[in-house]
Order: sequence, then structure tokens, then C-alpha cells
Amino acid sequence: MTCRLYAIGTGLLACLLDFGFDLSNEQESGGTLLGAVTIGVSVWAIVAYAFRIAREVSVSLSMRMATRVEEIVKTGALVPISSHGWEVFDRLQDGLQQLLVPRDARIAALEQEVEYYRRLAEGMQGLELVFDLDGHLRWVNPGAETLTGYSREECLTATEPAEPWIYAKDRSMFRELIAQARQGMLQDNVELRVQRKDESVVWCVCRCYPLRNGEGQITGLRFSAQDIQPRKDADLKLLETVAALRRAQALKEHYLGRSNDERMRLAALLEIVELGILFVDRDRRVVYINQTCADMWQLGERSSVVGMRDSVLLDATAALRMDDAAYRQHVGQAIAQRSQQSAYDIHCPDGRIVRERSSIVPASEGGRAIGRVWIYEDITERLSTQRRLTELAERDPLTNLYNRRRFDEDLEYLRADALRRGEPLGLIFFDLDGFKEINDAFGHHAGDEVLKRIAAEVGRVVRRNEQLFRFGGDEFAILVAQPSDEGLTHLAQRVVAKVASLGFEFGGCPARVTISLGITMASADWGSAEALIQAADRIMYQAKSEGRNRWVLASLT
Repeated sequence: MTCRLYAIGTGLLACLLDFGFDLSNEQESGGTLLGAVTIGVSVWAIVAYAFRIAREVSVSLSMRMATRVEEIVKTGALVPISSHGWEVFDRLQDGLQQLLVPRDARIAALEQEVEYYRRLAEGMQGLELVFDLDGHLRWVNPGAETLTGYSREECLTATEPAEPWIYAKDRSMFRELIAQARQGMLQDNVELRVQRKDESVVWCVCRCYPLRNGEGQITGLRFSAQDIQPRKDADLKLLETVAALRRAQALKEHYLGRSNDERMRLAALLEIVELGILFVDRDRRVVYINQTCADMWQLGERSSVVGMRDSVLLDATAALRMDDAAYRQHVGQAIAQRSQQSAYDIHCPDGRIVRERSSIVPASEGGRAIGRVWIYEDITERLSTQRRLTELAERDPLTNLYNRRRFDEDLEYLRADALRRGEPLGLIFFDLDGFKEINDAFGHHAGDEVLKRIAAEVGRVVRRNEQLFRFGGDEFAILVAQPSDEGLTHLAQRVVAKVASLGFEFGGCPARVTISLGITMASADWGSAEALIQAADRIMYQAKSEGRNRWVLASLT
């Protein structure tokens, strides 16, 4: 349209110029002036019109350029600008191009960064919420569904943001966190309970703080929550474990106290008993020894013995054992057998007899033993007492010969041994001729003197395989193992002759006694012990009836 107007206006002005030139060509002065005026007006009109047309074109191009620039600003894309050959517009387009290309690069970088942080935010575990200042929920991360069981849409469309999945008793605390964050305060490490869609409850540690723009103004709120239920479960388990440990510790201390009391009682008991007690561990070192044991083996203070090896202990006490080599062999066998050992009597040079027993000490939970305990008892006095009691029980207190009780025991033993060997057994019975007269004339004291002297003298006559007994009253018996007729005859002769040679004097009055012997030699299976005794007694009275001071031999088969 501008071009058309420009063409029409130019044509009209050309006509006016032509008309002015025609007037000026006329010779008349009036025509010349009019033509000049017309030419001047035409020239002015042409210039004004050209200026107007140029202005309209530049305004139109400027408006078009402004429209293109607005489109560039609105769309962010570089729209081509038609310059119609105007250099200034070409330079403007180049300037815009130089401005827009770096801007587009920065925008692309920002978009890439935004996408990176978006993916980072959406990939975060736990719960991430963004609220505006009015408390409306604007953004929820996808991890919220994993933690709460509610989808992002359910969270965003909830009437009360975040209220459905906050445990009812913790909602007031949640609102307080939001309010404080709205005032610019940071709330960190706050523990809240989240109630999931399936109504299960999990503990979370929360963080709520304001979001600010470049000028520091609060533009929103961020709320973060991380599941700490495993840690809570571990803490609870730890608390239960600690409580159990404390109970166990208290129980241990209780039992330890009782054990210490028991140990003190045991220690007191071990110190009081008259037994030497020695405990050696599995490494064969002394762990415990009571003072009785230390004194028994002349070791001094027991504290100096603890920790000593058993070999050193054996060396230190070797002089106190008469047969040290045999005892060391016994100790080696006891340790090797790992079992309870029978009693072993240790004979000492000073006459003491120490009886030793040992036993393995098992571990409380089975398996390898923890050591061995050795018990030492000085039985010297006890053995002496036992021998004395045995003598009192088996010996005649007047003559110190074995009595009827010991006679019965030895007779049974010799009969069994003779039966096993297939050999005979010899038995001699004798009593004193004239003993009753001495006893009646001079009293029982004189009779006792006769019995004691005859027992002593006859005892010198019998041999090692011949045992002399006082059977009772003035009756005596001799047991002979593996006898022969000749041996029994010689024994009878010696005994009769010895007694007949003895002389006694009581109150200045001489007295004499003789003996009558009944000798039996029977096979072991001949009869019972009582039958053998009766036979010997009968043969003795046969000798007495035949004149006394003699002997009679009878073989029983």
C-alpha cells in the first residue's frame, strides 16, 4: 500500500512540476511567477511526501521488528526478520542472534541441570515434600509411596497434606514443625511415626526447613523423612540385650558372691582337715596346696609352692620317700591312665606311712580335664591303731598268741589252700597236765605265769610254717601246712621235751607240768573244720588217758 501511494503521489507531483515548467516557459512575468511558485510548492510537497512515506516505511519495519522480537521473547526461538535491504535491521538481527545463542546455551544447561536435580530428587529414598507458604503440598517424591503406601496423587489431593500418613499422636508435632519452618527455623533430627496405608507404623527421622530465593525471602517449605525403623528395632533389640546382660551380670555377681562364699568355706575346710591336698592343672603346675600338705612334705609356706611344676616338687621331696623310684613310676602311671587311682602307701625314712590317692578333675562342660587332685593322709597312727585292734581281736592278751578267732580263720584258709594243692593238713592239740593243781594251790596268778612261760618256750620250738594258738584255758593248738608223719612226730617230741624241762617255783615251792598231745594229719576234704577240731581233741584225750606227757598221732583219710 505504501508503494502504491508513493507511486500515485509521485505521478501527481510530476504533473504539477510539468505544469509549473509550462507556466515558467511563458514569457509573461505573471506566468513566470506562478510557475516558480508552482514548482516550489511541488518540490516542497514532493520532499514532505517522500519524508512521510520514508517515515511510514521505517515505522512499519520497526513495528514488524518489534513484533518479531516479542515473538522471540515469547517463544525463545530466533524468528527470521526481513530487513528489505536496510543495513541497520540486518545489524540488529545479527545482534539479537549473538544475544540469543548464548542465552539458548545457558537455558539448555539450566534445563539439563534442572533435569539432573529432578531425577536426583525423585530418586531419593524416604519421603521428600515441598509446601508453599500456605501449607499446601506442591511436590512429592516417588519414594513417598514406598514409605507411606500412598501414591503421589493421593498425597497431593489429600485434604490435609501429609495428615493421612502421620501417626495420630504425632500430628501436633508435625504441625509445629511446619509452623516453625514457616518462621524461618530449621528443625532437624526430629523423630516422628509414620502410619502406612496398611496401618503399620514405622519410625522416621525428619527434617523441616524453609526454602529461600536469591533475595533470602522464604518461598516454601521442605520436609524430609527417612525410615529408621530398622535402627529402632536394633535399638530395642540392643536395649533388650543390655537388659538381659544386666540381669545376667546381676545373676553372675550373685552367684559369684555365693561362689566366693563357698570358696571361702571350702578353703577354710581344706585348711582345717588333716589331709594334704594338692591340685595340679593340666600343664602339671601346682595351682593349690593347703598348709597341711606343705608341712607333711616339709615345703615351708604353701605360697612358695604355687606355680611349681610337679617334677620340681617330686625332686624337692625325694628324700622323704624310701622308694622314690617306685613312687615316680606310680605317678607316671596315674597321669597316663587319666582315672581315679587306688590308694598308694608311701613309706618314709622317719617311720611315717603316707597314703596317697588321686583323681582326675573334669571340666564343668565336659571335654578335657582341668587337672588332677592329690590327697595325702598320714596313716601311721591309724595303722598302728588298726594293728593294735587287730592284735586285741586276734591275740590272747595273756600269752600274746593268736586266739581261737584267728585259729578259725587260718584253719579255713589252710584247708582251702591244701584242697587247691591236693595236700594234707596237720593239726596238733595239747593241754597241760597238772595245771589245775598249780592253779588251785598257788592261785590264778601262778597259773597265768605258767601259761605265759609255756607259750613263750613252745613258740621258740615251732617253725615258720607252724602256727601256735591258745585255744582257751590251758589248751593250745598248732596248725601245720604241708605236713608229713615224720615232721609232725619231730614237732611233738620237741614240744613235749621242752615243756617237761621247764621248772616253776611259787612261794618257795617247786612245781612242774607236762603236756598231752593229740596229732591229726587229714586230707583237706576229710571233713569240716569243726570235725577236724573234734578229732584232734579226741586224740589228745586219748594221749592223756594213756599216761600223759606223751603224744598220739592219727592219720584221717
